[in-house]
Amino acid sequence: MEKNPFDGLIGSQEACSLWGLDGSTLRKAISYGKFKENIDIKKFGKQWVVTIDAMIREYGEPKAGD
Repeated sequence: MEKNPFDGLIGSQEACSLWGLDGSTLRKAISYGKFKENIDIKKFGKQWVVTIDAMIREYGEPKAGD
């Protein structure tokens, strides 16, 4: 199966939902440099997209479903 370049990427809103975070928490983490732009995160228009690996590194496993 061919690897999709979008595998492992999620929108910031979905990330906040999965990890049980308020949107402002992720926005502050981005502004404080917790994530490396163009490696961990990328902005497309007004939407941030983050890697699942970066979210796990910073916040542990997703909380959704607990």
